[in-house]
Amino acid sequence: MGSKIKSGVVVITLTATVYEGKYRKMYSSRIGFAGTYSKETLSKMSKEFKKLYVRQHEKEYEASPIKPDKIVYRVSTKTTECELILNGK
Repeated sequence: MGSKIKSGVVVITLTATVYEGKYRKMYSSRIGFAGTYSKETLSKMSKEFKKLYVRQHEKEYEASPIKPDKIVYRVSTKTTECELILNGK
């Protein structure tokens, strides 16, 4: 079954919560675009971006003398459908 193609704006937010003893640090990054998309494609994109985000944080803490107790990663995808996108279609 094919997913329905939609048109609109998409924002993918990646969040990492780093626990070091009793301290908690939160990091987040956003990726956004306007265009056509399907839920299936967004799901695949979110998974791949999360893998890259995890690798990025692991590399940063690899060189750090302080090792976190735990890191929790989350991804959220928000979409806003609209018929008119910047090119006027």
